[in-house]
Amino acid sequence: MQSFKLGHTYSCSDHDSYSSNKDLHPVYVGKSRRRYLIKSNVVCHPLFKELVEKSGDSDDSIAITCEVVLFQHLLWMLKNADPQPKLIG
Repeated sequence: MQSFKLGHTYSCSDHDSYSSNKDLHPVYVGKSRRRYLIKSNVVCHPLFKELVEKSGDSDDSIAITCEVVLFQHLLWMLKNADPQPKLIG
């Protein structure tokens, strides 16, 4: 599985070996750097990884440069996404 830079190297295949209390990653969002604790399955999601890449490098943490309300909406969408979407057409 592909790894990406989050101030440190993190492979998304590593998240299976984490216990539930180690499965949370601090993420800082917006100009206010509001702190969220995000599960590994979200950190490994392609949309989340793209958002991290577009936000640029940060020193030793995951920082997202978008509005907090948009980030909260993304989390809601990822949580409520249909794991088996139906094709239209």
